[in-house]
Amino acid sequence: MNSAEFIKYITTSLTYEEMHLLYKANNVKYDKCELYYDFIITLNKLIVETFLGDDVISDEEDIKNHFKWCIETVLNNFKEENIIFDNVVDLKSYFYYFYIEIFYNDPHKKDVITKLDKLAFLSFDYNRVKTRSDMDVLLELYRYFEKSLDFKIKKK
Repeated sequence: MNSAEFIKYITTSLTYEEMHLLYKANNVKYDKCELYYDFIITLNKLIVETFLGDDVISDEEDIKNHFKWCIETVLNNFKEENIIFDNVVDLKSYFYYFYIEIFYNDPHKKDVITKLDKLAFLSFDYNRVKTRSDMDVLLELYRYFEKSLDFKIKKK
């Protein structure tokens, strides 16, 4: 892909029809997009609100532990609502590297929640017109969520 093709890939919006054709072809459902949107927003909020600062959480081990605690907390909170994510290896890996790049390695965390929430908005806002790049992110992350979602109801 040359630079002109790349610019087109990240800037040209899909038509409404193209978007919904891709949704249908990939079995992307509105309700699931809402669920995954909520998951991301919840995780973002917990990551930011429980981060004690770069002076406290600074080395790789501290970052891993903070991330692990946050994602496990969110997974458990969803489990309490009978939404069980089971096979979460790929999901955890995706989000770990996402937060490393966008949050933990950013020395200026001002307005970081706005940056973090863009992933949910740009990808999982079902009716928002997307670029091909946005759609590719949605499809990749949607597959990770689908792979991890356990459709069995939790026994009480």
